[in-house]
Amino acid sequence: MKDLLEALCDKYLINLGLITDLYPLDREILYPVCANAFCAADKEFELDKFTDSLSLIKGSQQMLSSFRSTLRPLIASLMSVSEDPQAEMDRFLECYELLKKYFKNSEHLALLSPLLVRIASAEEAESYINRGRQLYDRMKKEHRILTTKEDIAFAVMLAFSEKSDDELIEDMELSYRILKKCADNNSIQTVSHVLAMASGTPEEKCAKFSELYNSMLKKGRKYGKHYELAMLAALTIADFSSADIINDIIDVEAFLDKHKAFSDLSEFGKSEPVCHTFMLLTTAYAGDERIGDEAKKTALMAARQAALYSVMVYSMMTVAPVVPEI
Repeated sequence: MKDLLEALCDKYLINLGLITDLYPLDREILYPVCANAFCAADKEFELDKFTDSLSLIKGSQQMLSSFRSTLRPLIASLMSVSEDPQAEMDRFLECYELLKKYFKNSEHLALLSPLLVRIASAEEAESYINRGRQLYDRMKKEHRILTTKEDIAFAVMLAFSEKSDDELIEDMELSYRILKKCADNNSIQTVSHVLAMASGTPEEKCAKFSELYNSMLKKGRKYGKHYELAMLAALTIADFSSADIINDIIDVEAFLDKHKAFSDLSEFGKSEPVCHTFMLLTTAYAGDERIGDEAKKTALMAARQAALYSVMVYSMMTVAPVVPEI
């Protein structure tokens, strides 16, 4: 295994173990997501910093009213890796208020805000959100039934692309038509959003995505066809061959399979261990120095954030409140 991936796996297991041992969470799916947040920042979970961040959240009426309880562990994780958690929380809230200027209030905006500030400065954020609103309107026009409030994040992430709006919409539509028989329509629409962030023709990108997915099935493992597919699509953006990506997936899974703590998490358990692997690989690839093209790095980071958003949306699905239509 590459040294980078081995070090990342070690750090991930340490953080996963620390969080599960030291702080019980309401939903098991949050343990790996929070652990990954610490790995992405090259930090280690510290209980005092984490609980202090939760206290800041609980002490803010705006945070309590905007950021539901299922999101708070991830928000606290992102705050606690910062040198100034209070300032980090203020950044989340500032971005959240910007999002509400363009979209109706929902828990999805609360989730998007801390992800967006990871890749955009306060000065840049509004222009991306504004473009994201325009893209969202066009996406809804093309697929009114399929496009929901969950697609806001993907529209905003697509706003980071150097492609024109027309090119993005055309790319998404063609990718959707090519792949629509692979899984349910909503999942494939999400995949088409992530693939549109990458360079290359839709045919080339869909072929690489299909090659990766089919290779996973040939391993004889059970893989889901829902939120996991967004993470797989994010991996295709990396400037590595399908063979290299598959080898990395195999190496990371083999490493993680040795550890009981990994398979004990029922919601990310033995039936779908790929979720751990895909999160780690998108983290590794987004920080890989071999990707020298800045546009590709931006696309990969945006795709990683969008894929993580997809996982977090899944974590809220069984408890999500009814929100007004956008």
